[in-house]
Amino acid sequence: MNRMRKLGLVVTGFALAAIPLLVAAQSMGGDTARQAKITGTTFVSVDELKWTPMADIPGAQMAAVFGDPAKEAHRVFFKFPAGLKAPVHTHTNGDRGVIISGTLVLTPEGGAAKKLPPGSYWSMAGGTKHTTSVDGDKECIFYIEREGRWDVVMAGEAGAKKEK
Repeated sequence: MNRMRKLGLVVTGFALAAIPLLVAAQSMGGDTARQAKITGTTFVSVDELKWTPMADIPGAQMAAVFGDPAKEAHRVFFKFPAGLKAPVHTHTNGDRGVIISGTLVLTPEGGAAKKLPPGSYWSMAGGTKHTTSVDGDKECIFYIEREGRWDVVMAGEAGAKKEK
């Protein structure tokens, strides 16, 4: 029993020692989090979203709810039409998102396609080459939090950025 007690104390000690490391890891890059500090209140019902067409994606629309996608980190809803297929591209800034309706398919270069039905979550680092498509016969609506301004860099465009 004495040996088990010592083992338990060692494991507990390691776990307690790891807590500051985990807290430090979460707070790294905290400047971005502090820039987006929530103040006041904002309530936007679905019928209040201001959808605007996306010039280079026929049938696609976006509705920003925080920040200016052309200039800075932002939060935005996207509405992509059924059948959309975007070729290999990247984004300068990383993002994370949640599917609201429809099914989005993300395929990182060299990886397997991942179908994301409603309620699914993803995150992708800036610079990740991938394709995007909408599966099925319904449009896909999803929400994204992006770390910086919106851009699309098509594969093969030697550093040239195509704005959306």
